[in-house]
Amino acid sequence: MITDLYDDGEGELLRRIRDTLDVPIAMTLDPHANVSEEMCALANIVVAYKTYPHTDMRETGRRASEILHRTMEGEIAPVTLRVPVAMMEEANSGRTDIGPMIKRIEALRDYEHSSDVLAASIIAGFPADINL
Repeated sequence: MITDLYDDGEGELLRRIRDTLDVPIAMTLDPHANVSEEMCALANIVVAYKTYPHTDMRETGRRASEILHRTMEGEIAPVTLRVPVAMMEEANSGRTDIGPMIKRIEALRDYEHSSDVLAASIIAGFPADINL
């Protein structure tokens, strides 16, 4: 999200929601999102599409809503972790249907099924945004 007034539009939106409501918050993101520390601190659940082109939007929404439901039932208390890593800009604009991202997404899916991780995402952001 880009705004004239805020460097982190999603973070500001989440802050306003959090200031108004005392409920768990789930959000889904495009893998090109720029994810701030504030966004992760304010959202209980952050799940990004795993594909670009985006063929898994419905699956991602379903996963986020299932985690949200379990959270609202008191079954789980998810924690969102943000792990920034240095990356080179990918020549194919982040495509996941060709190149090295195929194996990375496969490993990500395996990780979700073999551990206590509820959801894991690779969110590359846009290289031009250096403020987050």
